[in-house]
Amino acid sequence: MTDLGSSPELIVSGPTIEAAIQAGLARLGVPREAVEIEVLDPGSPGFLGLGAREARVRLIVRRPPETPPPLPAPEQIEEAIAEAIHGLLGSLGMSARLSIAQEPVEGAEEGSEPSTIWAARIEGPTVGRLIGHHGRTLYAFQTLVRAIVARRLGAFVPLIVDINGYRAKRAEALRRLAMKKAEQVMATGRPVELEPMPAAERRVIHMALKDHPRVTTYSIGEGEERRVVIAMRWTTEE
Repeated sequence: MTDLGSSPELIVSGPTIEAAIQAGLARLGVPREAVEIEVLDPGSPGFLGLGAREARVRLIVRRPPETPPPLPAPEQIEEAIAEAIHGLLGSLGMSARLSIAQEPVEGAEEGSEPSTIWAARIEGPTVGRLIGHHGRTLYAFQTLVRAIVARRLGAFVPLIVDINGYRAKRAEALRRLAMKKAEQVMATGRPVELEPMPAAERRVIHMALKDHPRVTTYSIGEGEERRVVIAMRWTTEE
């Protein structure tokens, strides 16, 4: 075990990913929700026992969350979001309808995210170009809005921005992709790596397959290169 300041780290091997995770949790003496899990090697059962390779995972104990500063009143947050978005759209010569509300976070990991998030939904005939390929421009726009709101309020506000219902359409496309790739994995027995995706899109894939009886998912890579891997469940669970 390596001590990284207040966050101990442990690399564990096992016959499956799940077995390695459970062994690591036992050695650390912490529950699953208290660690970040990185799959270093999914392992392989080999063929008739030949070429078998153990799975390897890294477990990093999460640091106790710092108490965030209290958020301003909801009315102030909504006003700051509206001013940020209308200001940016105005600078681009655009106008659009805007609705702002608090919504539950679908599939949020316990202890890692708030249970609700602010959602700003933009609709209009000219704002579609702010979506970009696979939503990349939209995510950049969202990052900018978050920064403006945080600077004005002096606190980070969990916020998503949607344009012309793009997120729902993208989520449905990702769910179809997840099922298609799951069928490919079952047909070949080999893991499939998806293209790098933002965290919100990776979550859609994980949620789509979390109850699948034959395949499982995990993430690999760092930063913008982080991606989802779909693999046979027998390579990761006993």
